[in-house]
Amino acid sequence: MKKIFLWSIATLCYVLYGCSFEPENELTDLSGIVVRASLEEVKTSGLYPSEEPIVFTGKDILWFNESTKELRFNNNLHMKSVFANFLNVEVIKFYIEGEYAFSCNFHVSGENSQIYNSLVLYYNMNENKYYLLDGYPPISELPEIDQELPNSRPDSTEDIEPEWNTFINQLKKEGRIKE
Repeated sequence: MKKIFLWSIATLCYVLYGCSFEPENELTDLSGIVVRASLEEVKTSGLYPSEEPIVFTGKDILWFNESTKELRFNNNLHMKSVFANFLNVEVIKFYIEGEYAFSCNFHVSGENSQIYNSLVLYYNMNENKYYLLDGYPPISELPEIDQELPNSRPDSTEDIEPEWNTFINQLKKEGRIKE
């Protein structure tokens, strides 16, 4: 009986130790980048931006490739399950050093049939890769006639150029840019 009791106590301690809570302010201390969910309930409830749920921070980013726009996370498969917690989120907001920088459409994947002409976090399911793209579907996947139209999709980062540059500079400062 004592062995069962001691075993139960040891198991309980192990479970409680493994589930320790990490306060939000410690999360943000590790990177200047914090990405928050923009929920309709948050907008209408009068919550402050700091109370919007955190989707990911710069510490979750392994690197960003400026030329391909690929955003690689430390664990892409884990991020897929994190993003599943935010299925009702349409927009995410990027904050840099506590200041709002820009927002984008959230977690667009190949399953979407909708066309977006603004910044999106795109997930390529076949390759298990994430991209910060100027729209969805990617230009290469649009019918040829749409690709040839002048200004068929303007570069959405041009609209937010100063904020985008701040984002890129923060990634550089943290050593998260891949050439």
